Amino acid sequence: MSIKTEITSLKDASYQGCISAERGQTIGQYIYNVCPMFLESVPEEVKAQIEEGQMLRFHENHPAQYYTMDYVPCSADTKGAFKVDINVVMSHSQQEFGRMKSEDPVKHGVHAKWRKDWSTYKSNRMTDLRKYVKAYKDLLEGKTTTRASTKDFEVWLKETVDTIKTRAKTAKGRGDTTVNDSVVNAIVKAIK
Repeated sequence: MSIKTEITSLKDASYQGCISAERGQTIGQYIYNVCPMFLESVPEEVKAQIEEGQMLRFHENHPAQYYTMDYVPCSADTKGAFKVDINVVMSHSQQEFGRMKSEDPVKHGVHAKWRKDWSTYKSNRMTDLRKYVKAYKDLLEGKTTTRASTKDFEVWLKETVDTIKTRAKTAKGRGDTTVNDSVVNAIVKAIK
């Protein structure tokens, strides 16, 4: 069940964005209520359930592919074709997958792409979930982000010069030979 949405205008994009944000709030609230320590550490049973959900969606976006015995892509109705999908690929332990590299390098190559894509997807979706939970928790605690007032240009410039001097000193202390004192001094002198 794919939920890809066709956007027909900027107005529609804005509307769909609002729906997406509202879903994020609901998701954050649910996860926080079930696992209040989600942002600090995720218990294994919670992690397993979350990964199951992520894998369902990943499977929808990355349907099974079929291969011949020589790992040549083919259609599902090809005689002798076998299916490779995220469930098949992840059914192998990390050790089995590693051993596959020497025992069956072509199979390893096919599986490696799936595993890499899954790992990236899973990591990105977990980041999204953490963002939703953090936003909900901040809302609960009344936390808001306030933007600092814009500094006068002169104040900003002085702080920038101070930063240049400090970073040059730190870099020299680390043994960085690319620090050019005459350039640093010229910048400081030009701005004063």
